[in-house]
Formats: sequence, C-alpha cells, structure tokens
Amino acid sequence: MRDFEALLRESLPDYAANALLDVLGNGSSFAEVSIRLNPLKVSEPDFCFDMRSVPWCKDAYFLSERPNFTLDPSFHAGAYYVQDSSSMFPALIADKILDSLSPKGAVLDLCASPGGKSTHLLSILKDERPTVVCNEAVGKRVPPLTDNIAKWGAANVVVTNTSAASIGRFPGFFDVILADVPCSGEGMFRKSEDAVSGWSLGSVQECASLQRSIISDVWPALREGGLLIYSTCTYNHLENQDNVRFIAEQLGAEYLSVNAESLVPGLVALEWGYQFVPGLVPGEGQFFAVLRKNSGQASGGRIKPSRKARFVAEKGSGLIMDYQNNQLYMLECDGKGAVDFANGLSEINPYCVKTLGCRVGEIKAGKLVPDADFALFAAISGSDGKVSTLKFSSAEIDLETALKFLSRENITPQPSWPRGYILLKYRSLGLGFVNNLGNRCNSLHPLHRRILNKPR
Repeated sequence: MRDFEALLRESLPDYAANALLDVLGNGSSFAEVSIRLNPLKVSEPDFCFDMRSVPWCKDAYFLSERPNFTLDPSFHAGAYYVQDSSSMFPALIADKILDSLSPKGAVLDLCASPGGKSTHLLSILKDERPTVVCNEAVGKRVPPLTDNIAKWGAANVVVTNTSAASIGRFPGFFDVILADVPCSGEGMFRKSEDAVSGWSLGSVQECASLQRSIISDVWPALREGGLLIYSTCTYNHLENQDNVRFIAEQLGAEYLSVNAESLVPGLVALEWGYQFVPGLVPGEGQFFAVLRKNSGQASGGRIKPSRKARFVAEKGSGLIMDYQNNQLYMLECDGKGAVDFANGLSEINPYCVKTLGCRVGEIKAGKLVPDADFALFAAISGSDGKVSTLKFSSAEIDLETALKFLSRENITPQPSWPRGYILLKYRSLGLGFVNNLGNRCNSLHPLHRRILNKPR
C-alpha cells in the first residue's frame, strides 16, 4: 500500500495522515456505534445502557455497547437509524440548507442508498417539508433505500432510480443537491478487506473521473444560487479537493467555508473541504464540501405538467393516485411540484419512480388494501390509525407479539380486535398491518423485510 500512503500524505496534513496510518496499522477497534433518532417519531433513546451525545448532531448518540438491532421492534418501526457519526455531517450545515430553500423548494439526495443521509435531510427539513427526492442510479441498491425511507415515515419524499443526466433535464428544479458520490472507499478500509484489496491508483483516477461526470450531468438541475453538498467516504485529493476545485472553477460555484472544525474536535479543515479522520474523531472517514452555484446559468422554472400523467393528485386531500399501478400515496409537500417532477421522470423512464410520498395502499375491487409502508407513516404513530379520511383500527402489542409479526409467524387475534385490517403498534409506533379473519390473522408484512434470527 505504498501508493496509498504516498497519496494520503499528498492529501492530508502530516499529523492527520500519521493518525490514520496508526489506526490502520495497529488494528484498533472500529468506530463507536452510533444512532440518530427520528424526530418525526421519538424524542429520546430507549436503551438500558450508557449513551452519550454526538456533539455535532443533536439527535444522535454514541452507544456504550452494540445491541442486536434486529430484535428491537422500534428499529423496524423507524425510531432511529444506525449510522456512523462522521456521516452525520449534514447537521453541521443545517442552517445553510434551510437558508437555501425557496418558497416551493426541492432538495435532492443524488446517490442516496441506503438512505442514511436522506433520512437525515428529512429530519433537518421536518418543519419546512419541501419535496425531497432520494435517487439511486444502481437498481440493486434501490430496495434498501425504499425500505429505510418507508421506516422514517415522512411523506414529502420521492424515491427514484435514474441517472444524474436524467435529473439534469429538469433545469433549476432543486435548491439543494447532496451528492455523496461513488468513491474508492478508503474510509471503509477498517471494515472491509475487499475495500483494501480493490484499491489502486487506477481505481482512484477512475472514480475521480466518474464523480466529475456525475456532478456535471446533474448540475443544470441545481438552481442559480443553490447549494451543492459534495461528499465521499475517502481521503485522497483526487476524489475530494481536486473535484471540489473543478466544480468551483469549471462548472461555476463559490466554495463556502462553514467553520465546521470549531464544532467537531479533530475535524481537519482543508483548502477545499473538511475531512473526518479515524484517530482524530470517533468515526470513520468522511469528506464533505459546500458550494453555492454562481455559473450564470438560467434558473429554469417549474416543471411543465406531463401530457401523459401517471400520477394524479386528488384535490385538497394530499392523496395521489398512481394509475400505472393502481397505487394510492399520501403526499405532504409542494404536491404540484413533486407530481410534475414524478410525471416528467416517468416520461423518460416509466419505471424510475419508486415511491411518491408514503404508500397508502392498492385499490382492489373498489376497496383499499393498506400498504405495509402506511403503517410506518409518522402521522399514524400516536394516533388511532386515522389519517385524513383513512381509518384503521389499531392494537398495541408486546415485544413477543411484535417479534412474531416481524418474523411473519402466525398471530392469534385478541378477542377485542375487530375484523378486518388492524394497525399493530409497538410502544405507540406503527409497525405493520394484519387482516383479522376471526380465528387467525393474515400478515401484510413484506416477506423481504422479515427477520430471521428471532430468539427461541
């Protein structure tokens, strides 16, 4: 790894490079386990062991031990997200994100899977509720993204599976773009032998070129004066500082200093960005930079309504009908902008829009069959299952029953449960639906989400 060390010393100050090489060389333990709470659903953690706050993210905590998250129904209900603390850097620039929103704003997480930064953006924007588009270009990475977005329970979100170039065909639509671009993954060296064995100078150069191409393709979609947040989980200047300089000088942007090092002890402030370095911070490697577009490019405007509308809004209800799949959604944002964007993308590729708001259910024989995602909708938690004109009976269940449900085991209905669809709740959090047939319940929990290591 001589090439790696040489490139690292070109990229970071000596003290930072030495700290990282010491960590990599002595086989020190991984970064502390950390979680970020979902402010849409909970206000404090519910673990029985010691925790301490992540200084730069008010909703986040370091855990003194790693629980079995799979066996915590609150995790499946979206009460929190397990995330490395370095990846929580959007909290450092929350004010700049909020200040960049226009009255009917839209925000894009360009390379979104598995959803950590998307859910963080949804938390930061929970009061303003702009349209948040979470895009993932790689098809096999879309399912974990849609699952994590569903668990978070927001309804001001669109999940898409398309290219940066396709999104770039909607000029000036976004106020903020977060681009956590594919990289050589040097920040994964402590976690993955494959990341180490797959590293080479050639792969770094290929990644740097791909990153410039991705940003160039999506650049038209960022409005003039809009914010670009560029990030990677790597350390080298080719993928980090050099690309930030390229964006500023070639695409047209102002690099913004955000004084983040004063908020994160050990954070390395570079000429063109900020670097989290293991050994200096209690997390893994993460680079980020913030730029404001000033290219002089026309800002465009709102998207023209589609001639072949796949998604149609029901006036005044917040409900959206997907006529391609007979699917009903709940949307809480600038409905017209989100719907026009989804319809416009669907004209480019009819399969690229995966969700629009929160899935409510499918219309079958004139009746609504509730979707599993609707049980996770944040507005359901703490209510009686009533959202707008949609009503379902609910039942609070204990840990044993919750784990049976998550494992798709048979659940015997309680005598007090009415027939029909019932929203199951665990500690007041919506978990999923069952259809009570009287002597048994049919589970609506998706097969791909079932847990497999339930204790015996």
